[in-house]
Amino acid sequence: MIETATRQVDIFQQRLRRILDVVPDSFEEIELALQRQSPDGTAVYFLGVGIFVAILLIIGRAAGVLLAITVARRIMIAIQRPNPVGMVQKLPVLLVRVLITLVFVVVAVLVGGGIGASFFDQDPATQRTGIMIFATFAAILMIDTIWRMIISPYLPSYRIPKISDAAAIRLYRFISIATTIGVAAVAFTIWLELMEVKPEVVAFAEIVLGSLTTILLLVVVLSNRAAITGAILGGVPRAQASWLSALSAYLWAPVAIAYLLFSWGVASFNSIMGLPSPSGLAQAFVVFLVSTSLYAAIVYVVERVFARSRRAREINAASAAAETREAEAAEPAAAGEPAAAEDATGLRRAEAAEQAAAVSGGGEPVQPAPAPQPAGTDSDAVEPATVEPEAEPPQPQRHTMQTFEDLAHRVASLVSLGVAVWLVLRFWVGKEIFSENSIYEAALGILNTALFGYIIYHALRIWMDRKIAEEGSAEISLQPGEEGGAVSATSRIGTLLPLIRSFVLITVLASVMLIIAARLGVNVAPLFAGAGVVGLAIGFGAQTLVRDILSGMFFLLDDAFRRGEYIDVGEVKGTVEKISLRSFQLRHHLGALNTIPFGEIKHLTNYSRDWVIMKLPLRLTYDTDVERVRKLIKKLGQELLEHPTEGHKFVQPLKSQGVYMMEDSAMIIRVKFMTRPGDQWTTRKLVYQRIRELFEKEGIKFANREVTVRLPESVRPEALDEEDIAAIGAAARRAVDEADAQQGGQKVSLAEAR
Repeated sequence: MIETATRQVDIFQQRLRRILDVVPDSFEEIELALQRQSPDGTAVYFLGVGIFVAILLIIGRAAGVLLAITVARRIMIAIQRPNPVGMVQKLPVLLVRVLITLVFVVVAVLVGGGIGASFFDQDPATQRTGIMIFATFAAILMIDTIWRMIISPYLPSYRIPKISDAAAIRLYRFISIATTIGVAAVAFTIWLELMEVKPEVVAFAEIVLGSLTTILLLVVVLSNRAAITGAILGGVPRAQASWLSALSAYLWAPVAIAYLLFSWGVASFNSIMGLPSPSGLAQAFVVFLVSTSLYAAIVYVVERVFARSRRAREINAASAAAETREAEAAEPAAAGEPAAAEDATGLRRAEAAEQAAAVSGGGEPVQPAPAPQPAGTDSDAVEPATVEPEAEPPQPQRHTMQTFEDLAHRVASLVSLGVAVWLVLRFWVGKEIFSENSIYEAALGILNTALFGYIIYHALRIWMDRKIAEEGSAEISLQPGEEGGAVSATSRIGTLLPLIRSFVLITVLASVMLIIAARLGVNVAPLFAGAGVVGLAIGFGAQTLVRDILSGMFFLLDDAFRRGEYIDVGEVKGTVEKISLRSFQLRHHLGALNTIPFGEIKHLTNYSRDWVIMKLPLRLTYDTDVERVRKLIKKLGQELLEHPTEGHKFVQPLKSQGVYMMEDSAMIIRVKFMTRPGDQWTTRKLVYQRIRELFEKEGIKFANREVTVRLPESVRPEALDEEDIAAIGAAARRAVDEADAQQGGQKVSLAEAR
């Protein structure tokens, strides 16, 4: 092997030295070869042939232009649309444009060749020169048309890549110049071979012209890197693009530069060694053209197939946008209704003083549902601040593929990329690389398996995500500080689907990995036996884990709770945010996030089912007419049913329960109403506000807490000093606190006080 390499190095050095020796006399060698091939023995003859063929091409091009003006222009105007969208509307027009150009080239060549056929003699060198010029003209024009179709520099409405007009024109000009020079260079070296120029001179010309073409293409890559990167990303930021687009945008320039340098090196080596070498640049263009055409064809079919579903999504999006605009327009009218319960200072004092002491009234036909508030919290915890937190920035989507159409586009990209890699290997290594039992054939089978597994995995994921979204369980719309409820709770199937989704996707992924392992020659049968033994060992060693999983399964099957519901499991309570196989997470309305294993649940209370009763105590003076208050509250309840934003939330209207407690300084009248779980908080604010306004209008006064201090007859009030007054105040405060403690012992939770 070393001897072979040494021999090849010696041959390379000898041939390189021979090429360098003829460099000074290259033009003389070309001139001598042309003189030998010329019918009149002069090299200038071929210059005349070139000028004559150029005139013929001008005549033929004129005929093509005439055809384009009379026929092609009408066709293009007829098929173009004002604002084409998608590959379905753009690709046919671009293909018609290519076909028209092809007809134009055929007409130009036929007209020019037909006229020149009568002038050309039977000299082979003359015929080969004319044919080479015609072929070069046709190749340059067709390649240029292909680039115009892809980039559409002067037809922005039909441009498929997401690229600006200026960048498109710049890119097209750079590529057009580079490809024109490259095609002309290849044609010139082939013509030199046909003219039987000395091989060393031809090799030198191939190296020089190949270097020039490579430099021009490197300039194209480096000068238009940003534009091409943006086109690969589809006009979106890198963070929002798919992983395939982001990876391609990051790697395309280094890969292109490496390929250009590698192909130039291989072509130069083959030229020096005198070996046949197809142009690596031509192969790259063929690979690009084939893969791009395949991608365009697949996307065209995909868009045709999914056109109806896309239109349905657009209609739904437009309808949702219209509803949003209507809701925003209705907000100012509703905003005119003051809704700040904090303005009712008297009610705030009553609520802070009495909610800890109130108990449920007896004899009620329907028992009140405890409101989801932790017992013993202060007033700030009971009533969150009315200042809304700043909206969080939109989070990036977990998956860029949300529909089957997105998946089809991704598959089209992967298939096109795979075909491109396959063609590159086929061109550079040969078809024997994929012979039976070869490593490349095995790798191809593994890649095919991975591709099918990828498609099945994401197809199931998209289908399940769509079902989850339909069930309203995609996300829980709970703002920080909300008390919780069932407004955003999911359905039962919406709670179970995420768990089923995880199980199914893990099963598909494991199956694909096992199939790939089997293709690699791994005996997977012992893996199943080993998995059974390991599973048994884990079952004995992780009994708590098994208990948690089984408990969770039965809790979910019993429909004990769902995502978005407010529950109490004893020590903690909150809104269910996330459910996994062994545990779930509760978000307390004050922000704390608690993770509870299913096996730790001994008792569970769900505050978000069916309905909830809110009971509000009112401290009124003893001279208040209770019957009049009852009638006013009843009338107010009927009025609240007509409220634009809160009226529909009432299941039962606001009504008075009469006097249910007598205190030293006030009688406690309680009112109640029924709503759906989660709606009672905003409705309570409105009820407090409207009661305050009603009582102020009707002259009904709220009672303040009073403590009567009796002094001995021998002590005169004006004789008390500051210390005596402070001691009396402290004694009064202790009396109030003791009364509150005695009443608080009767309540189970703050919810019952409401």
